[in-house]
Amino acid sequence: MATAHDMSTPGDRQLALVCKALGNPVRVAILRYVLQHPDCIANEILLHLPEDGPHAQSTLSQHLRTLRDVGLLDSYSDGAAVCYRVNSERIAWLSEQLGAMA
Repeated sequence: MATAHDMSTPGDRQLALVCKALGNPVRVAILRYVLQHPDCIANEILLHLPEDGPHAQSTLSQHLRTLRDVGLLDSYSDGAAVCYRVNSERIAWLSEQLGAMA
């Protein structure tokens, strides 16, 4: 008997990972902020998150890592600062994948 895992494609598994990463409202807020403020640094993100968002740098770092791990955010060093921007190709892929379900 085939299991759900047997029926999924690599694209389905990637989509599930991205959706899981976006299952946390703080990560959605982070992604929205970075979309509006490309090349921002983590401290800027932390200052602009909602009151109920993370207030510790370590918590924010974990959220940023999750978004980077699924390819939604890119990061690069600018001196001592780490800057973030949205991976537009990955966002287009996500939009395409979700659109294919309609």
